[in-house]
Amino acid sequence: MNKEHSSVYAAYVVLLLFLANMSNYGQRMVISILLPEIKSEIALTDGQLGVLMGGGFALLYAIAGVPLARLADRRGRVKWLALALMFWSAATGLFGVARTFAQMLAARLALGAGESICIPTSHSLLGDCIRPENRPFALGVHSTGGVVGATLAMVLGGYLGTHLGWRQTLTLFAIAGLGLGLVILLSIREPARGEAHGSSSLPGSVPLRAVLGHLIALRSYVLVLVSVCFAMLVEYGLNQWLPSYYVRQFALPISSVGPRYGLAVALGGIPGSLLGAMLVTILTRRDIRWLVWFPAAMYVVAIPLGLSMLLAPNANIALTLNGLYSFAIFSTNGALWGACFVHVPPAMRATTSAVTLLVGGITGLALGPILVGGLSDAFAAHAGSHSLQTSLVAVECLAICVVVPLVFAGRCVARERGIHPSAEPAAAVRSAISS
Repeated sequence: MNKEHSSVYAAYVVLLLFLANMSNYGQRMVISILLPEIKSEIALTDGQLGVLMGGGFALLYAIAGVPLARLADRRGRVKWLALALMFWSAATGLFGVARTFAQMLAARLALGAGESICIPTSHSLLGDCIRPENRPFALGVHSTGGVVGATLAMVLGGYLGTHLGWRQTLTLFAIAGLGLGLVILLSIREPARGEAHGSSSLPGSVPLRAVLGHLIALRSYVLVLVSVCFAMLVEYGLNQWLPSYYVRQFALPISSVGPRYGLAVALGGIPGSLLGAMLVTILTRRDIRWLVWFPAAMYVVAIPLGLSMLLAPNANIALTLNGLYSFAIFSTNGALWGACFVHVPPAMRATTSAVTLLVGGITGLALGPILVGGLSDAFAAHAGSHSLQTSLVAVECLAICVVVPLVFAGRCVARERGIHPSAEPAAAVRSAISS
């Protein structure tokens, strides 16, 4: 395959993985904009809604990720990604016909299990298709799919929910995902290990014990993982509840919240994710420590923006600040994932991604929406109609716990590069296995 054709095909792979991540986040987030209708029809409490958005989904999303990612590594990442996409789309369709909380919870559990394989397999495929110097940008583009998916969930989900109802909306999202899964299955070939590095001699699977031992020995990874956990706790707590917050705090109709909130996230998050990835790619060529310095700096900017957004006197100001907040937050995606993989050999990346999502999913994705919903119920007696606002402010303050570990991680990244100078060749994998 000539270089030009290879580059075009790599871009095509990035595009389809971008769309898979868009479906991943879109189907995950669409119920956020449909919550008022769901709550009205099924009569659920904020606590139950928090379980559906966080705990119910995140439980299997976190637990299933490691074994399924490792299975996909052995049996074919492209095939398993495509089948998982079709499976989680079917789960979204089942949620749309559910009549009870228990049925909805079962559908969200299935959704979590299916989506758990999306990011690990995508990261592994990107590692074998994209050269190391371009990987932060590719990871940023892939992460942008999540921003676009969340935006479509808000804008399209809000529009369809108003005109067709929440059940039909979920059915349409499910159908789109099923079609995309089929396209991926038929048009992407399984790449050889290390293909982007001009070598296909890398082992296809590394024992889990060896991967965990390698990661635990990397102090920079452990510190980045702590930051990722708090980042997921704060961001999933806020993002899942912000549509309901705008409805309650400013008495906006759902038909208005979906487009306005989605537009704010899109105008901030999409350029933030892309520009952040581009900037980090440039900066890390000068100093590898920018992989952790950059997200730390952006969270320092994001915290006051987030608090100002939640304390804004009217919806227009809040949504404007929401766009700026989204820019700062989503600009960190490529850097944070790059920091997770910087000293990780190719054959360990899918498992590393799954382990990261396992720990981050349990502590962040699962607890974030539940924490916000639980605090809102607890504050109701004292804060009244402002209980959700008070809860969101309290959770946003936890974002300082994202910054501190990243500052310390900067001291480790460069030093560990001397121990794991490339983390790319097969020798690095064999060394990790033998240790």
